[in-house]
Order: sequence, then C-alpha cells, then structure tokens
Amino acid sequence: MVVLSRVARRVGLSLILASLCASTAFAVAQTAVATKSIDPQRYLGRWYEVARIPNAFQNNCEAATSDWAKQGDGQYAVVQTCRSGSPSGPPKIWKGNGRVLDPVKAQIRIGFFGGFIKQDYVVVDRADDYSWCILSTATPKYFWIMSRRPIMSAQQRATLVARSRQLGFDVAALVYDQQPPG
Repeated sequence: MVVLSRVARRVGLSLILASLCASTAFAVAQTAVATKSIDPQRYLGRWYEVARIPNAFQNNCEAATSDWAKQGDGQYAVVQTCRSGSPSGPPKIWKGNGRVLDPVKAQIRIGFFGGFIKQDYVVVDRADDYSWCILSTATPKYFWIMSRRPIMSAQQRATLVARSRQLGFDVAALVYDQQPPG
C-alpha cells in the first residue's frame, strides 16, 4: 500500500511536470518570436550572462555562464554555472542536454535531470557575429542577455536593454551579473 502510494505520487508529479512542459512548448509558438534564425554550430562555446529577469533558480547567482558543446548524437552538452554571492563564490552547476528544435525559429530545448525536466527557449535576437544574444522562454518569466565576453561596455549593454524593451520585455527588474574581468 505504501509502495503504491509512492508510485501514485510520482506518476502524479510526472503528469503535472509533463503538463507544464507541454504548455510551455505550446506557448513558444504563441509568444516568443525570433528576429533571426540561428546556426547551431555558431551557438557552441561559452556564453556569459550580462543580465536576467530574477528567477528562483538563479537566486544569489553571479558570474553565470552557459557552455555548449556538440555531442555525437546531434545533441549538445549544456553546462550552466553560476557563483553564489560573488564572482569568486562557490559554484552552482546544472548539467543538461540541449538540442535545436528549429533553427529558423531559433528554438532550443534543454533537458535537465536526465531529461525529466525540459525547458524550451527562443533566441529572440542575436548579433550577426554571435557576440551577444537575447534569450527567453515562451513567456517573459525567464529572460537573459548573454555575451561571448565576460564584460560588456556600458554603451552596448544599454543598447541591448533598449532592444529588449523594444521587443516587449519588462527590463525594469533586470539583475546585472558581476563577471570577473576577462
């Protein structure tokens, strides 16, 4: 009886998470629209977080990075790291597997915890040379400005914040990362 209860709870939790993921995937087509396609090969490498809308997963995070490496099966190993409290604080690391869902619509999916939790993202805008990108989930709940360099000039950062506002994101609550000099 106790085993059945545990199984029932796990199945229920799985159904809830699947429902959330399904609604997120549907919402991507409804709300977040890319301004440019992406080339998956050029998306590889390290991205530094410049700014984000606050979220529970990154509470007290600084010096956040996202590293993308090609795997042999057409997927990508994704390692997201941040430092607790300061750029030299202890690391928090999330590992996942990513794949490009649609390069024309710049849609990406990353699965965490062995694919149990999946999140869809849209590269809403990017530099032609892939030196920066604006990344979001289907809704503005999760949003980032990312750069290939750890430090971005104040002028370029202001330009990207203005571009994000123009694209409809609420930039008033942005949190700006402290990154170590690069």
